[in-house]
Amino acid sequence: MIYIPESKFYKLAREHPDYITRCVNDHVHRGHECKRGDWMGFESALTGDKSKGLSLIFEHIHFEIVKGA
Repeated sequence: MIYIPESKFYKLAREHPDYITRCVNDHVHRGHECKRGDWMGFESALTGDKSKGLSLIFEHIHFEIVKGA
């Protein structure tokens, strides 16, 4: 699980609107659920690790936005 501070996440979302956006459908992976309207994005944009390329990751499945951090 990747934990992203809330302030950093929203800054990245503003800087990369084509790579970080809201889900349009519910998505379940190994029992973890990302609902429509939750966030998804390319792992490289969210982590800054360019080696991750275009791996699509989902909120509550692969990453969590840490409130107040």
